[in-house]
Amino acid sequence: MCGFAGKYSIDGAPFVSCDLPRMLHAIIHRGPDSEGRFHDKRTIIGFRRLSIIDVEGGHQPFFNEDKEVVAVINGEIYNFKELKERLLQNGHKFRTKSDCEVIVHLYEDLGDDFVEHLNGMFAFCLYDKRNKKLLLGRDRVGIKPLYYTKPKDIIIFGSEIKAILEAEEVKYVPNKNVLDEYLIFRSLSNSRTFFSGIKILPPGTILVAKPDGISIKKYWQPPFTRALECKEDIVQLIRDKLSESISGQLMSDVSLGTQLSGGVDSGWVSVLAARKASGMNSFTIGFGEQSFDETNEAKLIAQTGSLKYHEIMANSKTFFNILPDIVWHNDEPLAHANSVEIYRLCSYARKHVKVLLTGEGADELFGGYPRYYICKLTEYYNRFPSLLRPAYSYGLDFLTRNRGKRASEFLKMKPKELVFWNAAFASPEKVSWLMDKPDLFLEERETELASLWHDSLDVLDNLLNFEFRSYLHSILLRQDKMSMGASLEARVPILDNAMVDLAFSIPARLKIKNFNTKHLFKKAAVKDLPSKVVYKRKIGFGVPVGGWMRNSDNSMQVLNMLEDERRNIPDINITKLEKLVSEHRSGVSNHEDVLWPLLNYVIWRKVFWD
Repeated sequence: MCGFAGKYSIDGAPFVSCDLPRMLHAIIHRGPDSEGRFHDKRTIIGFRRLSIIDVEGGHQPFFNEDKEVVAVINGEIYNFKELKERLLQNGHKFRTKSDCEVIVHLYEDLGDDFVEHLNGMFAFCLYDKRNKKLLLGRDRVGIKPLYYTKPKDIIIFGSEIKAILEAEEVKYVPNKNVLDEYLIFRSLSNSRTFFSGIKILPPGTILVAKPDGISIKKYWQPPFTRALECKEDIVQLIRDKLSESISGQLMSDVSLGTQLSGGVDSGWVSVLAARKASGMNSFTIGFGEQSFDETNEAKLIAQTGSLKYHEIMANSKTFFNILPDIVWHNDEPLAHANSVEIYRLCSYARKHVKVLLTGEGADELFGGYPRYYICKLTEYYNRFPSLLRPAYSYGLDFLTRNRGKRASEFLKMKPKELVFWNAAFASPEKVSWLMDKPDLFLEERETELASLWHDSLDVLDNLLNFEFRSYLHSILLRQDKMSMGASLEARVPILDNAMVDLAFSIPARLKIKNFNTKHLFKKAAVKDLPSKVVYKRKIGFGVPVGGWMRNSDNSMQVLNMLEDERRNIPDINITKLEKLVSEHRSGVSNHEDVLWPLLNYVIWRKVFWD
């Protein structure tokens, strides 16, 4: 687990100055253990290492035997042993015991297609000196980030945006037309970032740069076989594949632990990991607000799995005090408020371990969010006779949970509309009103959905596929930035290649049963976890940020900041913003849906521009 940065000259013009030390220093938290560099007339590459495998010998960059191929990689290759054995049989020689060294030799044998054979979480840079070719690539799912920009005839790249910003060719320019999408969905789609000209390489793709230009190639897409139907077989496959994944991801020459939320996903990963590695540490964060707290469940899971239990508590004062630092680590306005607490938890865990196993991915792969009910409700609505549909819609408004009213708004939507708006945090009507903008700029998100849509799949299948590429991507970026900000590696065994392939072979209609989300996953997990944990109401890793923003100790700090910086927010109607702040501060209404992202936006402007 590490970070890297560098430049590649497309036209071959040599780099006059060397700003690489500044680029590497910006991401030193990703690799505090050592540094490595490579340069020739066309390419400069720098690397910061967090040593996990082959602590003493696994320094990067890696080279092939004649040193004509050089590579750096951020992440882990879990199937490196079988790959290495094959490469040794082909006559290759290795100078380290690192898992990542396999990529230079695999490239020699297979060319650009080598990446298709990797099972792991990774972002890499590989330079072929003989052919003057640069490859940048990310893992299938997008667990590890990789950013790039192209000013004139230069490719500048890095594990984080802040490294790219240190290059002398790059100027700090905020991206236009991003606030519309961010206020509604809390993240940007279609490779965009908040910095003009800087993009994130999509998951499952490689960028190829050569003297005649650059191209981006997709090397993996989800396999839409939907071949599995027998529920008993699926349950057993989920158990087997997750167990195998965890066994593979326990490889380490340093201490490991688990990030334990108190829910079924991280709980199951923790218990299975503890069975394979005794004395496993688990780390949990609690809340004084009971509706957000899962420490009782986390303690029960730790007791079930014989895990060593560690706990810290969240509080509003610490949350807002370190928020600017978290935005800096994130490079962009936060997508998720719990980023702050994940960073705090990882910082605490780093005192005990260097690697954490987490539970990300199960909800998106196996249908775990309550908002996925909307597809089921819409399906039932369409089966009702037209005369009874108003009564059906009216009845939803009396459901005890807020998502009931939300669901009734979706009933008459077309399939693509339903998928598009499913993950919205704020209504487009509210954002449009606040920005005095009747036509919001959401074209990039619409383009991404159109590129992923399959007419042969039902609505829920299309929804899960879109979530896999959009919402899950924001979650993985959060986990990477916060863990690496604490110089700690986070692994996600539920997103192992075999687990992902399995999930995409299961029809979505089997994943939610009678509004029981993640039905098959839970059925598999309940054999190892207490049923009261597996089948409890989903809380999720939420943060009571709305109440904290209203708290008298914090409202002066954060809501006043919004008012002070309101003129630096593009397209916002200042009078309407002041109205929302006043209503939220007094408790008349809860406007967390738009005030929280706006607060992040103004902090981001101050962190990167002031």
